[in-house]
Amino acid sequence: MSLDQDDVLCFCSGTTRRQVEQLIADGVTDPERVSRVTGAASGCGGCEYEFEQLFKAEARRAAGGA
Repeated sequence: MSLDQDDVLCFCSGTTRRQVEQLIADGVTDPERVSRVTGAASGCGGCEYEFEQLFKAEARRAAGGA
């Protein structure tokens, strides 16, 4: 399954992957802050795994990994 940036990440808040990725790219790397700004990962918990994976992927990129 291929994930698109415009796919909704959090159905509780309507937050898309693109919104979270843009905040991360803008330097907002604290998951709690992104959650407060977007509402993602603050409701039912259904998006928490993918939400966390976006931050782990950024940490790998920052460390020079793939």
